[in-house]
Amino acid sequence: MKTVNKKYLYWVISLVFIGGILISIYAILGGFDKIQLAQSNNNVYSIAGKYVQGHRMHIEEGKIFKEVRDLIQSEKIKGELCMIDYESDTLESDEINRFIGVLLDDEITAIPSKFQVIALTSARSYKAALTMHPLVMPNTDKVKQALVDYAALQQDSLQDLSLEVYYTDNSVLVERFAK
Repeated sequence: MKTVNKKYLYWVISLVFIGGILISIYAILGGFDKIQLAQSNNNVYSIAGKYVQGHRMHIEEGKIFKEVRDLIQSEKIKGELCMIDYESDTLESDEINRFIGVLLDDEITAIPSKFQVIALTSARSYKAALTMHPLVMPNTDKVKQALVDYAALQQDSLQDLSLEVYYTDNSVLVERFAK
């Protein structure tokens, strides 16, 4: 065998080996896991947090997200970190309208004075559970589209808002509410 052919053979074997390692890592992180979809009825949520609305508000959004996460981690508020994303055709491409807060548990807890408490109720909703590692998690648009498709199979249409709940084990629950 010529030296040039051996060189290419080593390259091919190396690339196949590296590809196998990358696919294994992707599988271990849950990259091949399916999005788990379900329907839920009679949901009532209480959420304490802050609104973020406007153009180029990503820095402010990050500050509020971190503030709420720190309150939960220090156990000053009991609940799960969540975000309500109000989607609208009137929002421009760089404009957001979100409510970031804590999905309150049944326990009574002291809420910071700067926080607002909102109630979110729905007779029917559709949920997507994402249990894979955040590095391989599908993007929000793909998950929301899967929920729209699942609701359409049930002859249902969805509101222009979604609730995302971020759990401490890195799993995420995305919920869209029926009209």
